[in-house]
Amino acid sequence: MASVWVALINGQPLFMTDSTAYVRGPDFAVVYEFGSKFATTWTQKRTIEGVQNPERKDESESPSAAAPRLNSPFDKAIIAGRSIFYGSLLYLGHLTSHLWLSILLQGLIFVYLSYTFLITCMGLSILTFVGIDIAVLALTPLSFYISTVMPDVFASFLIVATIILIAFWDSLRLRDRILVSAILLYATLAHTSHLILLICLVCVFLGMTLLVKGRAFASNSFAKQLATLLVIAVIGGVGTVGFSYGTKFLTGTYPIQPPFLMARLIVDGPGYKFLRDNCATKPYVVCRYLDRFPISNELFFLWSLDPKEGVFAVADLATRNALSSEQASFVLDVIRYDPAGVVISAAKNTLDQFTSLGLREVFLSTLDQGQLQDFKDKIPASYLNDLLRTRIFTAEWVRIPTELGFTLIYYLSTIGLLLLWIFWPIFLARLREDNLPRTQMFYTLTIAATAIVLNAMICGALSGIAPRYQTRISWIPLFVLLAVVARLLKSHWSVEHDPEFARQLAERIPRSLRFIGIGSIGLATDLSAFTLIAALGPHALVARLGSVAIATMVTWRLNRALTFDPSGRRQREEAMRYAFVTAIAQGTSYAIFAALILTVLSTRPQIAIMIGAAIGAVLSYNGHRLLSFAPKAIYSPTPSGS
Repeated sequence: MASVWVALINGQPLFMTDSTAYVRGPDFAVVYEFGSKFATTWTQKRTIEGVQNPERKDESESPSAAAPRLNSPFDKAIIAGRSIFYGSLLYLGHLTSHLWLSILLQGLIFVYLSYTFLITCMGLSILTFVGIDIAVLALTPLSFYISTVMPDVFASFLIVATIILIAFWDSLRLRDRILVSAILLYATLAHTSHLILLICLVCVFLGMTLLVKGRAFASNSFAKQLATLLVIAVIGGVGTVGFSYGTKFLTGTYPIQPPFLMARLIVDGPGYKFLRDNCATKPYVVCRYLDRFPISNELFFLWSLDPKEGVFAVADLATRNALSSEQASFVLDVIRYDPAGVVISAAKNTLDQFTSLGLREVFLSTLDQGQLQDFKDKIPASYLNDLLRTRIFTAEWVRIPTELGFTLIYYLSTIGLLLLWIFWPIFLARLREDNLPRTQMFYTLTIAATAIVLNAMICGALSGIAPRYQTRISWIPLFVLLAVVARLLKSHWSVEHDPEFARQLAERIPRSLRFIGIGSIGLATDLSAFTLIAALGPHALVARLGSVAIATMVTWRLNRALTFDPSGRRQREEAMRYAFVTAIAQGTSYAIFAALILTVLSTRPQIAIMIGAAIGAVLSYNGHRLLSFAPKAIYSPTPSGS
């Protein structure tokens, strides 16, 4: 639950302007196929009318019809690019939990991938795993993207899953290979850009293997790894094609792929120059709009409804199909016409995307009035009413300092990761440790570093520069860097009889501070669990009972491992003592909490939790120090007559 802390504090999963299209896709399919009795709050009025009156004539069939809506199946206008596979996850989340299930599953996937990578693959301890996860969730935008109902976070899941399968295949059990492969497959199906990223990473894997194989380091599992990745890539491609055929079967029309590359080349300059010089001899459909170029932003070309600057959105259905169909030949002609210009503009866009981060897309209060009203028209009233009261909508002022902090962490960790990767051979030559998985570390650093660059290249050069595209994977550098550094330190400090690595680090901190730190983790767990349980309906007093139980389990395991010395007692006896002290401390905390929410803090239960927790912490520390983890006394009888 800590992975979705942003949504818990916000009071609702986060939305972007495109989120509604993902939910409406499967919702339309269900209502269209099974009837209006399956309509939900996401079902549009025109969908119900179309299902109830299937014989109505589409306005788009009229010769004089105006441009149809961008996404209107009854007008035969369906835009490709919104994955039905990810949309189905959101649809399930809507039916079961007001979208909470969807983001909780995203959080669970992160926890599983990080656990597998850090513990199973890197050989780190459970406490190091917890520490790295907390650092990544607190210092990067990861929780924002886990908490958002968009497929963006799956781009980063794809990178981590690929690292695991490429670098640590032999370290995985069959169960983990299947689960990680399944996550990688779903991430590939979640968006077309993810499929392109996977294909590029497979090519990087082949290149690395050829390099390493020449040095006799190739794994015997190479064929299995390559086959798994290729099968996943093929299924991802089949899924994309299958969606097109499924749409044709259901609605009678194929989805239209917006001409992103065409727009990109025209905005960058080479495409416009080509049209200016060649429209007389190569009459592309886009030549009809030459008077609207040059244009400053590909979004205007694609989505603007202003007839003075828009192209795709203001065109009729036949013209949209023509623009989409001629995109491939147009791109090839532009590359032949000005290859240097295309390469230079692509490199510039890649660099711009690589350095562009931000959270503007999830802070919907930054939209102008027209965009905000358009979004309000798309989202059901039940979600909109909650959205307008959320903290992320009403506290836009936190965006800029948060962005600055996340951007600084991204730059520093990316520089650190790239430097470690570049100088890895020199660094490796100075290491004397024999227990370091050197080849696996090389694969990990290479895949992570190239994936960050490839993501910027795919999104910036092939589509359009948007902060969210790089922000979605910006946690990867810190995550991998911390994991590699922790593994190096463990190898350097490990001695047969030394304390566990995490314990060795923890003992450098005073015990009281360790207890406070773990108490803070317990408090965060308590707050997260309470907010989630309370959101499901129970009264605050009932919800607190569940959150206390969860937080107690977390703090017991962490205090046992990090704060107090071994007591010498059996774990069962120690657990009973811990439960007794905790019952007194938490009972006191709970009594204070109950008194406060029934009197002065009825509308602010989280503040009541913190006050009660602070008082309970004092009782808890002294009780655990003097009773729960007190060393077991060893009595040796005195010999008689001495």
